[in-house]
Amino acid sequence: MPVVTVRASSKQSSGRFDTLVRKATEKASDLLEQSDRVLVVYEKGCASIYYEGDGVRPLPSPRAS
Repeated sequence: MPVVTVRASSKQSSGRFDTLVRKATEKASDLLEQSDRVLVVYEKGCASIYYEGDGVRPLPSPRAS
């Protein structure tokens, strides 16, 4: 099963978890448009998003400036 990892910004310590949840939700929503199932597993400082589908490739992550 393919996986995408999303990390929280290390620059913001106060809203780090909120930022991680927002980023993971955005990526999972994008993947749900192409995939049958999506599973988000949160760990300390990152989230792993597992997805299922035939030949599905994750969308490129937008880079914050």
